[in-house]
Amino acid sequence: MNHTRVVVVLGGDPAERADVTGGLLADSGRTALVLTGHPDAVDPRLDTSDEGPVEVRADDPTARLEAYRSGAADPDDDVLAALSAGGDTPLAAVLGWEYARRAAASGYWDVVVVELDGDLAAVRRIAAAGELAAFVESRWPANVRFASMAAGARADARVREAHRLALLAGDVAGFLSGPLEVTVVGRASERTAAMAALARGAVRPGVAPDGAGGYRVEYPVPTAPSAPASVEGDRLRLEHDGFRAVLGLPPLLTRCVLVDSTFDADAGRVRLRFLPDPDLWPQNLVPTGSADTAG
Repeated sequence: MNHTRVVVVLGGDPAERADVTGGLLADSGRTALVLTGHPDAVDPRLDTSDEGPVEVRADDPTARLEAYRSGAADPDDDVLAALSAGGDTPLAAVLGWEYARRAAASGYWDVVVVELDGDLAAVRRIAAAGELAAFVESRWPANVRFASMAAGARADARVREAHRLALLAGDVAGFLSGPLEVTVVGRASERTAAMAALARGAVRPGVAPDGAGGYRVEYPVPTAPSAPASVEGDRLRLEHDGFRAVLGLPPLLTRCVLVDSTFDADAGRVRLRFLPDPDLWPQNLVPTGSADTAG
């Protein structure tokens, strides 16, 4: 069984992040891979020689995007081209996480460290998997993709690519929401860590009956949302200034309709109310008036 430890170090400047990484790995006796946008800012305590236990690799989003497009059914597709336009796109971030995921899954290193620039910029990179998944689902819902994929090689090239993107985003989202450690350097570290937890889907909602046939749902959030929560398919979208968290809903709530969204600043929670969708529940379990809210 693979027990590779994965640590994300974000915030501060390159030297500060390198110092944290150095403290984590120096004299530990463990092999490690460090993925960083600043390979020239490596802590001197680390032995990165050919015989040393630490390997440093530069973050190269352009190369990853080019490699991904080369494997597409239609590398010149305009949607894929738009998703690949620049090293700061959600696809570029997701490919970076996929690289880290595969490195950890290989079991070759004891520790995989990912260093990320900035605070909010890093949170956006963490949130990218949910954003990419939501983009694909909004244009090519899962039922459409799977129906088309049944045709095999005859399936529409764009739908095949959408399916590949959805699988990629799903793998990365599962990786990020798993046993991954986040270390924040610099000021407001507690708030940034909470934002990162929300962005990677590592928060769990509180769900309880509301006594009127619906459900009260609470999500911990570090800051006030910039817009009311919304539901797209089986995902909850929480908009914040600078990043968007897209979270998978518990199965119970995917058969419900979101009817209310408020923010409790004192508790640091988004409070939501869901009612059973009359099209998806037995009529005797649907409270009166739900049909009016289901659209």
